[in-house]
Amino acid sequence: MLNIPLMIFLFIIFALMIISYSVERFDFLSISIVLSFLAATVTGVVLELNLSDFVEHISFEAILVILGISIITKIAQDNNILEYIAVKLFKISRGKRRTFFYLLCILTTLMAAFITDVVVIIILGPVVVRLCRFLRIDAGTYLMGMSICVNIGSTMTPFSSGKNIIISTAFNLDTLYFIENYWIFAAILLFVTIFLMDRLFLRKEPSIEKEHKTLYMELINEDVMVENKTMFIFNSIAILLTIVLFVILPLLYLTAIFAAFILVIINKNYTKKKAPAFFKELEWDVIFFFISLYIIIGCLLEAGFKDLIRLLPFQEVSPMLIPIIVLIFVSVISGFVANNPVAVILLPIVEVLSASVGSTIPLYFAFIFGLSIGGNLIPQASSVNIMTLKIAKEAKVKNLNYKRSLKVGASFTLIHILLTLGYTLLLGFIYG
Repeated sequence: MLNIPLMIFLFIIFALMIISYSVERFDFLSISIVLSFLAATVTGVVLELNLSDFVEHISFEAILVILGISIITKIAQDNNILEYIAVKLFKISRGKRRTFFYLLCILTTLMAAFITDVVVIIILGPVVVRLCRFLRIDAGTYLMGMSICVNIGSTMTPFSSGKNIIISTAFNLDTLYFIENYWIFAAILLFVTIFLMDRLFLRKEPSIEKEHKTLYMELINEDVMVENKTMFIFNSIAILLTIVLFVILPLLYLTAIFAAFILVIINKNYTKKKAPAFFKELEWDVIFFFISLYIIIGCLLEAGFKDLIRLLPFQEVSPMLIPIIVLIFVSVISGFVANNPVAVILLPIVEVLSASVGSTIPLYFAFIFGLSIGGNLIPQASSVNIMTLKIAKEAKVKNLNYKRSLKVGASFTLIHILLTLGYTLLLGFIYG
């Protein structure tokens, strides 16, 4: 039964949570917990609900996947695996800037498909800055290429980002589903992005002086990043095996948890860390923020949010147009608001819409890609872009600032939206 006054109250609570999450000076975790308990208390009193009614709305499968992936990512960080790969790629490119740029963007995309997007930038960003500094070239275009490609990579697997974990858990989408339906377009989007970045920016920048290139290629040695070769090789193989298991096994949360804690046990003698030490390094603020979001969405559902959505005349809209509308709406919203909370609040809407379309493939495609490509519209909408700008500022990179990030990011967002619109229409014709 619809309870409009309660729903209005809950939407205000949700808006306050988004504001607290978006403004850096606020303690968003404390505010989110207080607001979620306030929402649950008021909803419980009005609708006569108890604690179990709210707990069942929390997707513990998604929380476990986030927890497991975070631990695996931390182990990869401790072993310098990403840094090693980045330097190795540079040596493979023989210092040719265009070759290195292409390889770097491909690496960033693939890494973002399997490791948290912000972590990819945190690890690879400083490495790229150092490489460019030694070669006496500016790192701005390389960092921009990475930040744009990260959002492409985050569409490729169900565990690549918080929003994908939320969506894939809600709709039971496994890794094979993502490979079958998203990888072809992600590859097209990646190629177009790299090609345009090269043509519009990289080719116009000064070339690397030959003597600097030759000297640095002789000095660089990626093996210095490996403290324990045996553990480095073992963990690299173990993480690759985990990725394979994500593809083969349908229950992502079991794979994530088993793989994470087996790696913790095996790495104990090398890292000198037991599980509690890894727990201290996890981003618990993000995990509890997700829990708070689930509680507030649960309150909205108890207040009749789905019933309200069903009152909208979706049946009057052509099933082929629904994914297009979703794509445009989600892209614009995620361009100004962090995409994780947007994913959670829109889940019930997409679930209702799925009953109005012949096939859910175009709808889910529009939802997931809209959340990712919209993140480049303005720097504040994406933690990846914020982190990239922070790295550039601290390293005093001359050709990357807020103005350039905004200009390039908005331009590529428009290009990506147009390409995604075309592909969504194609999917509509194929599956409609």
